[in-house]
Amino acid sequence: MAQTESMTCYGFQITAQSRENERGGWIAHVEIRRDGRLFATCSPDTVQPEWSTQAEANRDGQERACKFIGRIRNDLRDRSWVAVREHAERWFFRLECTQEAEQIVRDLNAR
Repeated sequence: MAQTESMTCYGFQITAQSRENERGGWIAHVEIRRDGRLFATCSPDTVQPEWSTQAEANRDGQERACKFIGRIRNDLRDRSWVAVREHAERWFFRLECTQEAEQIVRDLNAR
């Protein structure tokens, strides 16, 4: 049974659920939500760290998500939609291409 773990970071809800790959390593699928709206997901097709347990994979996914959120929240230089998507790609996350996700970025800029 897949282990799911959730946490809140900077007002975002982060959920990680790990799966075992063909080599026996564990990789976390991560969803980042803000006020129930899907903001970003971890792309399971990208190269990611593999872990020996589900708990390690989930913890790593949550830590990467929280660092990613912290980085886009605290980087005052440029929080444009394009810049945030570029940060996501570097951190193995895919931002949702929705008006809700763009609104979340605008809300961050308003702070």
